[in-house]
Amino acid sequence: MSTSCRRMFLGQRFLRENSATSIPTFPKSFASFPVFANTEHRRRQKETRLRSLHSSFRHQSFHVSSAARTRTQDKTPSTQCRLPSDFLSTIQSRHPELKISTNPYDLDSHGHGESYHPSSPPDAVIYPSSVEQIRDIFSLCCREVLDDDCDSAVVEVVSVIPYGAGTSVEGHLNMLLPTEDEILKVPSSMFTGHDGSDTYRTIKVRRRGGISIDMSNFQQIGDVGAGDLFVKVGAGVTRNTLNEALRDAQKQLYIYMLRHTGLQFMVDPGADASIGGMVACGASGTAAVKYGTMRENVLALTAVLPPTKILSSDSDACHDVAKPEIVHCGTTALKSSAGYNLTALLTGSEGTLGIVTECTVKLHPIHNNVIAAVCAFDDLHTAAEAVTMIRMMGIPVSRIELLDEVSVQAFNKSLQSTEKSEAINQKQTEAKLHLQPMELKPTLFMEFSAHSEKAVLEDLTAAQSICVADFNATNFVSASDDETRQALWAARHRLYYSSIALRSGDGEREGATPRSTLLTDACVPLSHFADILSATARDVKELGVIGPCFGHAGDGNFHCIMPMVESDTEDYRKRVFQVNENLIQRVISVGGTCTGEHGVGYGKKRYLERMYGSGGVQLMTSVKKALDPWNVMNPGKIVDV
Repeated sequence: MSTSCRRMFLGQRFLRENSATSIPTFPKSFASFPVFANTEHRRRQKETRLRSLHSSFRHQSFHVSSAARTRTQDKTPSTQCRLPSDFLSTIQSRHPELKISTNPYDLDSHGHGESYHPSSPPDAVIYPSSVEQIRDIFSLCCREVLDDDCDSAVVEVVSVIPYGAGTSVEGHLNMLLPTEDEILKVPSSMFTGHDGSDTYRTIKVRRRGGISIDMSNFQQIGDVGAGDLFVKVGAGVTRNTLNEALRDAQKQLYIYMLRHTGLQFMVDPGADASIGGMVACGASGTAAVKYGTMRENVLALTAVLPPTKILSSDSDACHDVAKPEIVHCGTTALKSSAGYNLTALLTGSEGTLGIVTECTVKLHPIHNNVIAAVCAFDDLHTAAEAVTMIRMMGIPVSRIELLDEVSVQAFNKSLQSTEKSEAINQKQTEAKLHLQPMELKPTLFMEFSAHSEKAVLEDLTAAQSICVADFNATNFVSASDDETRQALWAARHRLYYSSIALRSGDGEREGATPRSTLLTDACVPLSHFADILSATARDVKELGVIGPCFGHAGDGNFHCIMPMVESDTEDYRKRVFQVNENLIQRVISVGGTCTGEHGVGYGKKRYLERMYGSGGVQLMTSVKKALDPWNVMNPGKIVDV
């Protein structure tokens, strides 16, 4: 146990045992701490939309409803509503305080993430603040209606997509709806008010639009008990807000102890994503090599499952019967072998099986001794081999990132930019770091942390020996003070936007944005990392596209950022997607995965059968049908049903 954690434990125990004294107790909840504004969400709502790049997507196997296509092509989002006429009014009458928006720009901002996928907005955005409100909304998403023109019962289904911070990149938020009615024969027991007879009914399932459930009101943050390494948080809390709250709590403890606890939520996907969204997509990031992904950092969660019963046309007064189940998965114990691992099932389900409302995540001590290091290599393959050797030798790196020379070029260009689009405060901060252009070579970024200065220096020395002595790395530089560490890692921290800026506008033509950028994501066994990453960088060069390649090298996860602009030719866009197709084929051929951390969405579901075979996909489909028989939750994602 680190010194700071030991003091935290003893200090809180002292307060607990001496509660009768005049010393104030540790706060029972962090819920009262200030919630910091989600500036990223506001920025996206104001961002100017580019025309959709539909011609680029013709070879992809997805379907967007005709209404969605019409909206995407328009400069102003459509206000046409496909929902049942009484859907929103019924919800509002039950919950007058519930915020519901049909503002065209709210709809559009909830109809896409940070990716090239064309926008496909919902018909309404609802902002619940309780589990019961979500259950009430769900109870109206599968209803029998009277239709004199139809011989069979008509069941209207409203689709639902949960929304966190809107930072997903595989089309998770696009409202994809089946366009044709389905004729099904179902047991009468699937209707509310069923009389118990063993009969079947023929029904026509009719899709009536979809809604976005914005989880931003679920902002509760629980307490951290003495000796515990977890915290319970609402799905709408972002990772930065959570860590800010933890730091505030630690400051309050400072009056009783010599130093703060030093606990932090360590999963860092880069964007200020919501915890619920990170659970849904199975997010990870730069720190996964040491702390794992969301799958390893979620201990328990609460979720609302989609409706399984059809609300009968004559039983609306009994809508409680149709309310879906609330499930509690996992425990706060660090391990458990009780029953099916439902927490793991819902983590990475991408909003297709239910809405996560609350989760318990692991916290980790922040070490006082941290050293960052950077070094350059003559070629990308050699740099990747050095990473594999560092991992094989068991050197405990906290982060280890690899950038190719195009990535370094993007960073250098960003330093020369005179654009005023960045915030003044950020520019002032970067000026203090004295950022300098880097040598145009593949560059390895490392971070080491440990409980003592001796331990972290030993790890640094071992890694330096491998890089320099075994793989001929040059310009090996390390630093322990915070300011210099930030400067050393600046190229990595700025990589995403500096890569997009490689295709900036020239005043007359609009430049690339995240909404017009293809960000690849794949992960391979470490033994194949060097070969696959080098082959991808070679594809980028030979196909003549702009695409910096980089990777969370310590776990074999890598990306390629390929920005596009409106003036790109059809041939250029095809070459961009060819890079992605080639790398996924290579990755799957060596036992890797088509996505290491971004998820499947609808952009990558066609690769699942190559990875798992028809049996694996069928099993996923069976799980989806069992939990969501009416395909209410995020239809068209992961699997087709």
